[in-house]
Amino acid sequence: MTVRVGLGLFTGQIPVGSARTFEQEYRDIVELSRLAETLGFDSVWVSEHHGSSDGYLPSLLPILAGLATATERVRLGTGVILTPFHHPLRLAEDAAAVDLLSGGRLILGLGLGWREEEFRMFQVPIRNRVRRTVETVEILRKAWTGRRFDHDGRAFRFDAVKVAPAPAREPGPPIYLGGFVEEAVRRAGRVGDGYIRSRGGLDHAKEALVWAEDGARQAGKDPEALGFAQLHNAFVWDDGDAWEVVRAGANHQLGVYEAWRAGADTPEHDSLEPSPMDDALVRKLTPAGDTREVLRALRPWIDAFADRDEFHLVVRLHYPGMDLQTAGRSVELFGEEVLPALKGS
Repeated sequence: MTVRVGLGLFTGQIPVGSARTFEQEYRDIVELSRLAETLGFDSVWVSEHHGSSDGYLPSLLPILAGLATATERVRLGTGVILTPFHHPLRLAEDAAAVDLLSGGRLILGLGLGWREEEFRMFQVPIRNRVRRTVETVEILRKAWTGRRFDHDGRAFRFDAVKVAPAPAREPGPPIYLGGFVEEAVRRAGRVGDGYIRSRGGLDHAKEALVWAEDGARQAGKDPEALGFAQLHNAFVWDDGDAWEVVRAGANHQLGVYEAWRAGADTPEHDSLEPSPMDDALVRKLTPAGDTREVLRALRPWIDAFADRDEFHLVVRLHYPGMDLQTAGRSVELFGEEVLPALKGS
């Protein structure tokens, strides 16, 4: 049984009207990651989008390279890199560099992408996203051998190319694939070393993991060895109403996705106003309160998946617009009181 609790996702977003700067935001990601390591968190995770008016992180591996030099122990995860927008050889090189800088701590989470505007921006047909992602996984594994290789696919073709140096670990960083629909989850089990999923109920997570394990089994792999990473919002506070402290940031975090679906951050609507969210839904997705309340909300996830070979519960405690003092206090409370209880120590 290996339960690992991570901090994330860091997304680098700053809402319109905030006095914060991106220099502050990026420095705070580094400081909170250092703090998480001292408190016993097992990993730190970042997430990617492009062309976002609130500055959603576009370049994950450079950020993780910085975190690799600022930390010594925590694993460094992408949750997720939007694979179709990255050249596979360059992705192999950059991932290897982060793995070497960190001493073999990278977990490479990959996703398909879904925003049509991002596909337009990078001139990639959205219909090719699955093909490009699956072939990229194949190419990464060939590239990380450090030997010359060929690849003759429908999306990419390479003749006797080499990526060097190889990553710190053989056969390379573990690759986790994201997805919600059954086909994507089964693909994660077939193709990936692990499956990563974001918000959603515990019952659906259990069902999705069955799909992923079936995919691993069909590929001749041990389903029990498949890694599983679950992303979850939370906020711990000990000075007044926790929800009032986190409400604006959580609403921005979740409302951005609805705004994008409605056409924000496009040439026709070149701004980002997060869509109004149902308060009860945001509260359900973001358990906020004292350490007992947050532990009560997260404990069922540990109970459900603690018997896996590798399970990562990745908890977000920092939200768009939140200053370092506020986020740092929540991370401290979680690390000192919730984390030991979740890990059984």
